[in-house]
Amino acid sequence: MPEKEASQDPRFVYLSELLGAPVHDAAGRPIGRVCEAVVATRETYPPVEALVVRRGRDRLELPWAAIRARRPGRIEAEASAVVPLQPPAPDRIRLVEEILDQQIVDVEGAKVVRVNDLHFLWVKGMLRLVHVDVGFRGLVRRMGWQRGVDGAVRLLRPGARYLGADQLLSWKLIQPLSSAPGKVRIDVAQRMLADLHPSDLAEIMEDLDRQQRAVLFGRLDVETAADALEEASPEVTTQLLEHVPPEKAADILEEMAPDEAADVLAELPGHTRRELLQAMERPEANEVRQLLEYHPRSAGGLMTTDLVELRRDVTVDEALLEVRRRADELPILHEIFVVAPSGRLEGICTLKDLVAAEPALLVGKLMREVPATVAPEAELREVAGAASKYNMVSVPVVDEAGTLKGIVTVDDILSEVLNER
Repeated sequence: MPEKEASQDPRFVYLSELLGAPVHDAAGRPIGRVCEAVVATRETYPPVEALVVRRGRDRLELPWAAIRARRPGRIEAEASAVVPLQPPAPDRIRLVEEILDQQIVDVEGAKVVRVNDLHFLWVKGMLRLVHVDVGFRGLVRRMGWQRGVDGAVRLLRPGARYLGADQLLSWKLIQPLSSAPGKVRIDVAQRMLADLHPSDLAEIMEDLDRQQRAVLFGRLDVETAADALEEASPEVTTQLLEHVPPEKAADILEEMAPDEAADVLAELPGHTRRELLQAMERPEANEVRQLLEYHPRSAGGLMTTDLVELRRDVTVDEALLEVRRRADELPILHEIFVVAPSGRLEGICTLKDLVAAEPALLVGKLMREVPATVAPEAELREVAGAASKYNMVSVPVVDEAGTLKGIVTVDDILSEVLNER
């Protein structure tokens, strides 16, 4: 097929090397210049189906089968095969229009990056798309400056990472993220998304526009979506929940810590909030409703009801069994709260206390006095002061009768304090 490729390895070629290349017929008459490449999406590494050639103001389509040879800076083709540009097909992607300069989500790097070039491989006479280039060197190549920049770098810093640091992401891991191909693309391995730290995933969603963000969010499983929402800004969480069906939104809210779910619902319009609460399971909905009654920045508004409560007559062995049973559903597990049958807070012990104690020992013998509690109406400053003074990981919230209503964890305190600045 081609006699010689323009890239260093004759098997590979970049889209930037194709764009602008003159196309001639067998007699040497000019047909136009390449301005686009069209690939079919039915295969893992999609083949180039056609080139788009610009001739004056016209854009013409040149089927790949009509290309007879490619030499550096020139393509030969059958002029009779050139046809007017065809309308976009569902299983075709126009790479310049839909992929080049678009954002993609680099799951391994946990960031949003831009496609600066595309990397092809010659395979049995077909040109197949194998990588997207998201590196700075790809942008330099696109601008036509690679030879000069590479020469200058080799002269000044021969060992510079730039010279060998092409950032290529495999196309086989990349799939369209929306029905409009190429607007944003993402690694299809859901396991990789789930393995991202929720803060990284939330940051990625913050970097996307509204449509892209909604499509990405729709790809997440319920647990991963819940973790990401707990780390996202109120504006993002509100927008995302309004773009998923109420049933899925309710499932996500149920998976979240009650205080986080209440914070999210507090940002939604009243009718949406009521609809989602009705769609949630009754126990989870009731917990969230109670939290919504408090001012968002009060102890009651900040507290979570996800905690371990035990009676004083429970043995250490039984307590550890309860801890293991609840471990997966609790966002933080450091202290265990001892309550009377009425719900009144009686004492506290740590997970370390339980692990170090004899299995038959009663929790009532192990517990110590709670250093400090706050009322549901307490302001953030009072809650933060109690946590700081007594070095508490979580501050219990009790009503006038001393009944334990929930706890405010130190991470929520820190988050609120930082948001004040």
